[in-house]
Parts: sequence; C-alpha cells; structure tokens
Amino acid sequence: MEIVGLITLVTAFVLTLFSVMLIKRLAKVLRFVDEPGERKVHQIPIPLGGGVAIFIGVFFTIFLAVLSASLVKIYQPSWISPVIYEYLPGVSSMISRLSIIFVGAMMIFFVGLVDDIWGLKPRWKLLGQLIVAVYLVAFDIRFSMVITGFEPYGKYIAYAITIFWIILITNSLNLLDHMDGLSAGVTAVLSLIFGIAAFQTGQYFIASFLSAIFGATLGFLVFNTNPASIFMGDAGSLLLGYLISVLTIIFTFYKAHGGYTFYVLFVPLLVVAVPVFDTIMVIIIRLKNRKPIFKGDMNHLAHRLVNLGLSVRSAVFTIYLLTLGTGLPAILLYIIDKNKGLLGGLLVLFQVILMLLIITILEQAGRGKHQSDGKP
Repeated sequence: MEIVGLITLVTAFVLTLFSVMLIKRLAKVLRFVDEPGERKVHQIPIPLGGGVAIFIGVFFTIFLAVLSASLVKIYQPSWISPVIYEYLPGVSSMISRLSIIFVGAMMIFFVGLVDDIWGLKPRWKLLGQLIVAVYLVAFDIRFSMVITGFEPYGKYIAYAITIFWIILITNSLNLLDHMDGLSAGVTAVLSLIFGIAAFQTGQYFIASFLSAIFGATLGFLVFNTNPASIFMGDAGSLLLGYLISVLTIIFTFYKAHGGYTFYVLFVPLLVVAVPVFDTIMVIIIRLKNRKPIFKGDMNHLAHRLVNLGLSVRSAVFTIYLLTLGTGLPAILLYIIDKNKGLLGGLLVLFQVILMLLIITILEQAGRGKHQSDGKP
C-alpha cells in the first residue's frame, strides 16, 4: 500500500504546483493580493489564493483515488496486485464519511476565503469554525476513545472534546501563517508523521489522505518559501488546520486488544505539540499584556528566533526541526510500548517535555532581546 501513498503524494504535488502557477497569474489580474502593512515583512503586494491551490491539490487527488478504486473494483484488471483488492471494501465504506469531511472542508474554506477577500472580525471566524465543528459532531465525526467508563455522559464529553480539538488545531495552524513557509511547512511535517503512524497501524485510507496533504503542501512550498511569491491566506491555513484536526479525530490511535496500551493516546498531542504550545504561549502573553487574543502581534516563537538573529528561513526551518523533534518520538510509542512498557513511554514523554522547555527558553531569550532593543 506504500506505493498507493506515493502515487497520491506525487499527484497532489503536481496538481498543487500547476494550480499555484495559474492562480498566481489570475490573482494579479483580479488584484487578489495581500498588501504591505505594519506587521508584514513584504514590501510589495503578494498574490493570495494559495489556499485554493491546496484545496484543489488535496481533494482532486482524493477524488481521483476514490474513482480509481471504484473502477478497479468494477473491472478488476489482471495487472492490479491482489493485495489491493483486500482494501477496496474499506475505501467504499469510507465514502460517506469522506463526503461529510468534504462538506466541512468547503465550509471552513469559504470562511477563510471570505476573510481573505473582505476581511472578517475574529469572532465571526471563530463562529464559522464552531459551526463546522458542530456540523461534524452532528454527523458522528468525533472522538470515541473517551466514552468508555463515562456513561451516560461519555458521548457529550466526546462531543465537547471534539469541538475543542477542531477549533484548537484549526486556529493553531491559522496563527502560524505569519511567516513565509511556516504554516504549510509545519503542516507538511505533521501530515508526514501522522501518515507514518497511519501506515504503521494499517489505517491506509487515512494514510493516503495525509499523503495528499503532504504532497499538496510540498507543492505549495515551492512558491511559498521565503521570499514567498504567493500566500495561502486564511482559506489555506484554516483548511489545513481543519484537515489535520479531523484526520486525528477519525484516526484510531488506541486499540485495547490491538497490542497497544493507553500510552499511544498521547500520539496526537505529541505530534501537534509545537504549534499548540506556540498558540497557548501567544495567548498567555496577549492576556498578560491585556491585548485582544485574536489580534496579531510579533510574539510567536518564529518572531522570537528572528529577534535572536536568525534569518526568516532559518527561523522557519528551526520550527520544522522542533516539530519533527516532538512528533517523531510519538511514532516510537507504538514500538516502545510493546517492548519496554511504562519506562519507554515515560522516556518519550519526558523527551517531548524537554523539547518544550527548550522552546520556552528560546521564546524568553527572544523576547528579552526584543525588549532590550526598545521594542514592545
């Protein structure tokens, strides 16, 4: 099935690459651009619409994958490996769930696009995310692992956690879109790590979906790496956050009788630790300074790293490495858990905590440098 994931990755990469080329030209004609501003580093108008290319790259690839699976199931060509046929019923069973996810993606994409074109107040963007989250829960896209032992309230606990998770991850990747290549690159890292975990646990549909996201973000990064020639806008960052949050929700991390114990429940938390931690720290700083939590500023980790003397590219690459540093140990939980038990799981968690402490030190150092330069 790895070859299917590779084909999906390449398809999404190529589709996004060519879509960006077309959208860049169209955006310039329509003046769909991000103008320079006080908190922006670019000095000239930069085309928006990268989120449209990512949407095309991801969902057209998934559409082609489902269509191909349906045709193979109908015509059963002799040159197809017999192993593939074992997974076709699983693809068919996921179509209804995929349709629900697609509608939610359209909704969140629309919210982001409206914000890119006309601008939305933060409360309306948050309301849009809440509506999408409630929509998913209404169609039973939710965490199920917290229900056991909490009846009859387990279902409602799962609803609340699901809604909170969707809003948290969606906003975390949206808030990361403040530096060239940052949000798209971090999403690429997240999708790569989750994709490995999906293949590792035999969840091939989710693995293929994550392969499409990985390919699409790589295709977009060709044009979005500093200095960027196109931005994804909120349409792209909200979409990516939504997709990562939803795929982690339907991902089965834990099986009581599948050889894994409860430690693997930490997998999603460890993988998204860096963007979530950065979001929480920024919110704390804004509350401490009595500033609106949704008003942009220069308090993100990437800004701190630039304050310490790193270039934009170096700062962004450092965030990539930190995300890998907290995410890759999560994959080890599936291996360590079987052989080393409690000690192995605790060592992995301790390593991630150390990484977050390093991030905290870097943020404080960057903030101190910023203030010593006479800046707020």
